[in-house]
Amino acid sequence: MPILIDYPVVKRPHRTPEFTAQDKEIRTILCPQMAPIHFALFQAVFENQGYCFEVLPEVDREAVEEGLRYVNNDVCYPAIVVVGQLIQAMKSGKYDPDKTALMISQTCGGCRSTNYATFLKIAAVKAGFHHVPIIPFSIDIANGSTKGINVNFKMLKKMFLAFLYGDLLLTLSNRCRPYETVQGSVNALTETWINRLRQEILSNGKHRMTDFAVRIVRDFDVIELTGEGTRPRVGIVGEILVKYHPGANNHLISLIEQEGGEVVIPNILDYMLYCLTSDEQRKRYSHVPFFAGLKSSIGVRLIERQRDKVRNILGKSRRFAPMGTIRHLIRLAEPIVSTCNHTGEGWLLTAEMVELIEQDIPNIVCVQPFGCLPNHVTGKGVLKELRSRYHKANITTIDYDPGSTEVNQLNRIKLLMAVALQNFPK
Repeated sequence: MPILIDYPVVKRPHRTPEFTAQDKEIRTILCPQMAPIHFALFQAVFENQGYCFEVLPEVDREAVEEGLRYVNNDVCYPAIVVVGQLIQAMKSGKYDPDKTALMISQTCGGCRSTNYATFLKIAAVKAGFHHVPIIPFSIDIANGSTKGINVNFKMLKKMFLAFLYGDLLLTLSNRCRPYETVQGSVNALTETWINRLRQEILSNGKHRMTDFAVRIVRDFDVIELTGEGTRPRVGIVGEILVKYHPGANNHLISLIEQEGGEVVIPNILDYMLYCLTSDEQRKRYSHVPFFAGLKSSIGVRLIERQRDKVRNILGKSRRFAPMGTIRHLIRLAEPIVSTCNHTGEGWLLTAEMVELIEQDIPNIVCVQPFGCLPNHVTGKGVLKELRSRYHKANITTIDYDPGSTEVNQLNRIKLLMAVALQNFPK
């Protein structure tokens, strides 16, 4: 007699609605924080296009706890941070669920960011917000992957300029702040320029990029500083959200400055260019559609042509050095890792560390979030080779996860800084 198995009935999960063109008129789009300077300008780009757009403030411990309630604790720490921040905002009562949508980044391939939108949809349903649209933001959004978001060339150009100016302001402020004669003057100048650039983006101006870049560099060039160059420089590399998010990395920049260092952080645009060059690098070993590779190459060339203008301005300044190119970063990584490695931060993480060392910045903090296997492989996995090639390299890795203690992180920073100060020429 056959055995009858009573299979459980699996209920189909609720699906969150799609964001439509009609939603643009009635809904506020909430976006999680990642990089305060860049995202203040990123918000202005959406506002300029008629969207009611709001970037949430820095994450706190309560937001992390919310993320742990709705996302499996074996998922990467950045997923817990961004999902928790959005769910916390919805549960705060500040936003009407019938007039709100949630935006979250989505990549592709072997990074868990590929699944962020799904994580958020499941969390929203569990929290009772199944009727709130979820907007996955990725490169494909420009190809009409989300009906209610119309990303045209004009908007893409504004996004690029927002991140270009964000990189410039972050670099200049980190270079000057440790030596400011008047405490708070550098942050005040940075905030002034954020507001000016926001107004320029909102005003539909022609974005006289060269004029603005000249004025920004000039203002930071003449700000009063004391004791320039008397601190060891410390680079911060690693997973993109933890690297730039002050709340996620427990205000790492401030900690390093308090311990006597000067922080250097690679540009966010380098990460975007790293993504754009993936087709170009893969085609040496696998089939890549011709037009996909051509489109990526043209995009890289256009962005680097604009960055060349900023490089020329920085090269003429008194205090600042120009940023490198994505082609130079590729050449730095090639002897150590394959440039076909595009999982997580891939070959870019290695290239950033080599570039810092060759710029006489041997002190490096590599931030590793829990659950980010690609970042652990491309970060910790190359340290032995880097130390064998560069004997002065002073590199430490710091893990970030919901259960990590700030005391352990602070001790590792103090140890790094003790070595950096000892090796720094007096």
